[in-house]
Amino acid sequence: PAWLRRLCGQLLSERLMRPNGVQAVVRGIMEGTGGGAGAEAAAVDWRKCDAVAKILASCPQQCLSLEDYYKLVCPQV
Repeated sequence: PAWLRRLCGQLLSERLMRPNGVQAVVRGIMEGTGGGAGAEAAAVDWRKCDAVAKILASCPQQCLSLEDYYKLVCPQV
């Protein structure tokens, strides 16, 4: 549902902008990666990496400006 997507996005964004938030988000998404073998496991890994990239590139609604967001996130990367 839309309300759940908004709430999860808000919580994820709040965590991302905290100190060490990028590391926590990346670890949370990538957890369990690398356990399988073959093309299917590799595809799952790349989908997770793509999801992380999209999350980091998206400026959350809570931020006043894109510059403020990148000032918080880029040093962590």
